[in-house]
Amino acid sequence: MNKKTTILCSAADQASMNIKENLITLHDWAHDGEVYESDGFRIVTVEKLHIFCDHIDSELERRGLPTDTIIFASKHKSDNGQRLFSAHFTGNVGDAKFGGNPRELAPAAPQALKSFLKSVRDLATGTDYEVSMESTHHGPTALFVPSIYVEIGSGEAEWVDRDAGRIVASAILDICMNMGVSMGVGVGGGTGPREPESAAPVAVGFGGGHYAPRQTKLIFETEITFGHNFPKYQLDSLDDGLILEALEKSGADFAYFDRKSMNAAQRNRISAVIEDLGYEVLRESVIRERFG
Repeated sequence: MNKKTTILCSAADQASMNIKENLITLHDWAHDGEVYESDGFRIVTVEKLHIFCDHIDSELERRGLPTDTIIFASKHKSDNGQRLFSAHFTGNVGDAKFGGNPRELAPAAPQALKSFLKSVRDLATGTDYEVSMESTHHGPTALFVPSIYVEIGSGEAEWVDRDAGRIVASAILDICMNMGVSMGVGVGGGTGPREPESAAPVAVGFGGGHYAPRQTKLIFETEITFGHNFPKYQLDSLDDGLILEALEKSGADFAYFDRKSMNAAQRNRISAVIEDLGYEVLRESVIRERFG
């Protein structure tokens, strides 16, 4: 059976089921039980929460459902109550309190991130939902194929909002058309074949807040996209191995610093590691000049 992009839905997640129902309505599918198939996509539903789906790519392979990219359709939970559409990659810089393994990052799908955020921003015009990239956090981490979390937040009212589910489902369906044949990187780095029109330069981000406002603006306002991103509160926990892993598992072309949120010691230490690995650190002005 051909490898397909797998949209993984969780029966334990209200937003995930909302997105799934909209996906089924918006697109033509062949289905066998709870597995829905189209030319480029497959919907698979699991009973547990996504964060505990380590090795799900291997499990799908064993079930005869091989995948090359996983889109986790999920809820976003926050105490601030903000109505939000967000997307991020998974990994743990420290302990594994919410799935995955400690100090491990999953392969990212940076081309899918740009596609999703731009589509959902356009589809959400006229609503009171904000749109943002989030920084890397939680599980699963033990994956071999690229993945991305796409989310509706931030509380139960939003998770079951039918219009919100339709917007996210539509943006998911846009990914395949926008990205062509390849949306991320596998373990060990390297991007594989990418269509030239979808091959946005990839940055790994350091600094800023959890919702990465500067990085999100760069995705919207320039040609670049982001792989893994580490906010200010994670920087002191990053060692050389995690920095290398982030660059490789993002298929990075360069790094970006939200410089005003980092102290000099953090900038100097992290930039030295990045440059020793053969990557540039580009300022926002240079990114805008080169990729604006």
